Amino acid sequence: MLRKIARACAFLAAATLAVAVYNGISFQKRINNRPLPAEYKKGVFHLHSLLSDGSGSVEDICRAAGAQKLDFVILTDHGRPNPGSSAATAWSHDTLLIGASEFSLHAGHLAAAGYRLPGYVFPPEAQEAIDEVDRDGGVTFISHPLDRKTPWTDWSVRRFTGIEILSLYQLAKKNLLYAVTFFPLQYLLNPDYALTALITYPQKEMAIWDRCNRDGKHYGIYALDAHAKLETGRRSYLRFPSYAATFRIMTVYVRVDRELQKDAQAAAATVIAALRRGDFFSVIESLAAANGFACHYLEADGRRVEMGGSAEASGGTLVLKLPFPFSSDVLVRRNGEPFRAFKNNTRLELTIPISEPGVYRCEVALHSGRFSGLPWILANPIFIARPLKAPVGVAVKPRSFLNAAEPYFQVEKNERSQAAVSLATDADQRPLTHFSFTLRPEPVAVDFWTALARRENLDLSGYRGFVIEAKGSRAMRFWLQFRTWAHGGESAYQHSFLAGEDWQRTFIPFQRFQRLYGGSGAPGLDRVSAFFILIDNGNSFPGASGELWLRPIGLY
Repeated sequence: MLRKIARACAFLAAATLAVAVYNGISFQKRINNRPLPAEYKKGVFHLHSLLSDGSGSVEDICRAAGAQKLDFVILTDHGRPNPGSSAATAWSHDTLLIGASEFSLHAGHLAAAGYRLPGYVFPPEAQEAIDEVDRDGGVTFISHPLDRKTPWTDWSVRRFTGIEILSLYQLAKKNLLYAVTFFPLQYLLNPDYALTALITYPQKEMAIWDRCNRDGKHYGIYALDAHAKLETGRRSYLRFPSYAATFRIMTVYVRVDRELQKDAQAAAATVIAALRRGDFFSVIESLAAANGFACHYLEADGRRVEMGGSAEASGGTLVLKLPFPFSSDVLVRRNGEPFRAFKNNTRLELTIPISEPGVYRCEVALHSGRFSGLPWILANPIFIARPLKAPVGVAVKPRSFLNAAEPYFQVEKNERSQAAVSLATDADQRPLTHFSFTLRPEPVAVDFWTALARRENLDLSGYRGFVIEAKGSRAMRFWLQFRTWAHGGESAYQHSFLAGEDWQRTFIPFQRFQRLYGGSGAPGLDRVSAFFILIDNGNSFPGASGELWLRPIGLY
């Protein structure tokens, strides 16, 4: 009996191996020889280099991208921001390298591009980080939102550009059994097939995306999250899959409003502007090139609305251009639900009358073959006759103040940092706290910091949060931190705020503070033992100096 079972298992393993080998050998990309229209640029999104946890240099990446004839690559090394990656924008090997970063935030990871390098560290709070990049005209995409280790946890955020619908690296981690069994063999036989076989239909990510678009305006993108390595231990790895191999799997087609300029910064701004408009679509390139695909909406008066745009009225026509020498399955969704489907389509153009308001987007799949169920092309939505909700302003008026004219804060700092505090008044004779500081010039220790400190027992249970009015000698990030004491133990909570060169009022609800250490549960606001205005290595750089002016701290 055991021999029969062993023979059956061996036969099953051999058959499975044979199928795997056959699939790898027989897989071929569908042929689409149409040239890429001049208004489109093809590139890849979300890459890591030696500047963080990738295995290759920036030069390696650009060389591989140039060999694949990519128009652009977006480098997103880890950091808040990553200085080297952020400053890497350049033309190299006829490819535009766009420097960017992947921020590690309290809520998860956020890929950001198009920001100005600040003189401080970007905040770890998701909404604040999104707002800073948005003010610079940049883009923010929520990275691998359903990753097991670092999922995105704050879906209350607004004004982010979009969400990663497919992430190749995360798919490899998700399909771990395949990755450690058949993947290496199939990769040797046919890297394109092996990497494509990692991809599954992103049902949950699609649902999240559609929910986000009920009230907002957000775009979907395919991400490589390429590291060009396979970890085999804590400090060991194999250098595969290569950057070149992943570049053949998933791409982004961006519709630009001008030819990319010779100046790399200007060219990067052109690509980022298109991403910010949502005027792009994503493609599983290993299945077929999508050269010639287009999606737009024609209003009844003839006005054309591109992907990511808003149409004033329904009653127009959704136009899909599908100039492919093979059949495809087309699904148009309205508000996330199936609206029109075209099976085994061979028409070069589809025109679909739109009679109702809604968010319309389309997915295109190959009609046949091993990967026919995958979203080969994912187009971004067009928002038709959907009234945009005006942002709700919140008026906050302090009910009381903590510090008045008398000296309130003391200076606390680590060794070799310098700081001083004094009292002043503004032009209206209102009391001001003046704080000047210079941080330790080198990060010899784990941390460097200075703080305005107030150690006092307070009962803040009758309030909702703090109101800070501050300005700085330059733009700087500070922490507002408070501590509570209960049952013989201390807990600490903090949230950052921005002090610009003009007076700015910031209100921070207690519920938005991040716990640093201490017990679980809500903060014991009736047992506050201290609070601080703090600048350290979490929001600034070694050797940084500046001045902060602070009006009395309010409670609301």
